[in-house]
This record gives sequence, C-alpha cells and structure tokens, in this order.
Amino acid sequence: MIKGSCLCGKIKFKISGEPFSLSYCHCSRCRKAAGVFSAVLIGKADNLVVTEGQSEIAKFLPGSDGKFERCFCKHCGTSLGDMGTGDVYVIAASALDDDLAMRPTVHIHTDSKPNWYEIVDDLQKFGGDYIDEK
Repeated sequence: MIKGSCLCGKIKFKISGEPFSLSYCHCSRCRKAAGVFSAVLIGKADNLVVTEGQSEIAKFLPGSDGKFERCFCKHCGTSLGDMGTGDVYVIAASALDDDLAMRPTVHIHTDSKPNWYEIVDDLQKFGGDYIDEK
C-alpha cells in the first residue's frame, strides 16, 4: 500500500497494487506545475482511492490538446497530478508519503522539454507518451 497526501493534510489517498511505472514527465503542463519536470507515478485508476478530502480537490481540466486532469488541493495548492481520469492515474510523486521500492525508469514527453536543460542520465526517453492509446 502506498500512501500520499497534500501539504496541509486535508487530502489523503492510498494506492494498492503495483504501479506501472515511476517516470519523469517533461510535458508543458507538468513543467508549469512542478517547475522543470515532474516525477509521476502511473498505474491502474481502480487502485487509487481518496481516503480523505475528496471535496477539497480542485481540478484544472485539459484543453483539446490534453488528456489528463490536473488536480490540486484547494487549500495549500499541492499538485496531485491526475487522480484517475479514464483507466490510469498519473500521481505527482511529490505528493507521496511513502518511499517507493521502484525508481524512475523513463523520461516521457521529451519533445516538450525546453532547450535550457539537458537530460543527463541513461534512462529510456520517449518523445511523447509510452502508454498505448486505446
């Protein structure tokens, strides 16, 4: 079981099951929410449960060019990622309370990365998403 929460503690969630991946996302939306890029935990939406504060979650809905909602706490502003739009969750790893046994394995949306920083590790890189579209 993986637990997470926002900074003020009004929102708490838990994740059961094994996540698909821990990834570094370089899409423009994650950059704006996190500063440079975002570490995101991705898994099956059914495995994510908000245990406290569902009504405290604000959502920024994606435009025509986006796929995932951007969720955050109404009170403290903690970025939560996507709390399960469709079949998957894409949770901001910064909201996790527990350390993960897994480590990041890929960079996604690298085509959206700005020129002013470089990826200097040997992790696999995807210009877009690596999740199969249905």
